[in-house]
Amino acid sequence: DEKTMTDPARLAHAGRVLLGDEWQRPLARALGPLHPRGPREEIDDRLVRHWAAGGRPIPEWVWLALATLARERLPDARRNLAALETLAAEA
Repeated sequence: DEKTMTDPARLAHAGRVLLGDEWQRPLARALGPLHPRGPREEIDDRLVRHWAAGGRPIPEWVWLALATLARERLPDARRNLAALETLAAEA
């Protein structure tokens, strides 16, 4: 249940949904341009690993950035869903 997940578990869940099983490094890259102190190429992926391990608190801006990333990926997800539905109907 997502309501009872810890923040690190939520982060891992969101990372996997958005970026796949190897999500930590890609998330560090994706968060860079969304950093609140100004865009950068990426953030240090060790920081993402610390968040995921519960070693450091996850800043509020990260949750907002994850929502932004999800919205940005929504059109592709819809196209993929439509393609899969077409394949299933043809089977």
